[in-house]
Amino acid sequence: MNDNLNDAFETYFPHYDPLRKFIYKAISALVLITYRLRKWIFCGRVLVNERIVEYPHVFQWIKPAGIVLDIGCCSSRLPIQLASLGYEVHGIDVRPYPFTHSNFTFHKTDVFTWSPDQKFDIILLISVLEHFGLGGYGDLEVLDADRQAVEKFSGWLSKNGQLIVTVPFGQAGLTKKHRIYDLKRLKYLFSKFNWVNHKYFQRIKENWVEKDAQDMENITSLELPPNGVALLNLEKL
Repeated sequence: MNDNLNDAFETYFPHYDPLRKFIYKAISALVLITYRLRKWIFCGRVLVNERIVEYPHVFQWIKPAGIVLDIGCCSSRLPIQLASLGYEVHGIDVRPYPFTHSNFTFHKTDVFTWSPDQKFDIILLISVLEHFGLGGYGDLEVLDADRQAVEKFSGWLSKNGQLIVTVPFGQAGLTKKHRIYDLKRLKYLFSKFNWVNHKYFQRIKENWVEKDAQDMENITSLELPPNGVALLNLEKL
């Protein structure tokens, strides 16, 4: 719940009788007060995470048409946004996805056990590759999972297919829930792709600033949200 930001998804309540309307407004006011008190007591602040630079680049880089697969889409609004723009979109996650659309098909399963019956023109890996195989989100624990995942996804792409990837970036590291990538690891993982575009951003306080990859070698991100992010627009060779 964030009273400082209007998002695309809202909960709508139909008109109620006076008693239910009063109860609803009273509960809503209590929840909002509690939320604001929690921020004040625990010194909470609004933090702009890496989505602020990831989503615009997805829309800037994505091909104008094609069948899209959004991997690890549980908390992403991209499937519904792209479906609303006319793309045929598939999503996969081990957790349920709360929204539906006539152009969207959801597959509730693990990527390491799924075998799609079609190729995809575009695959999105938005802040998800770093979590594969660690078991932090109810997924399977797999050794060297990010490398295996990239090889698997490459086989799902059509000829000259597009892969858009975003990951935490800076000083290489590993936690119980995510990896942090450096340029050496990214070049190893995506050596069989043509690097069409690649950008790097550092979080400085509440702002995200574009940087050269070499300037971020010592940026650590052992907690989420990360302090650095890499955005890659890749083409299958």
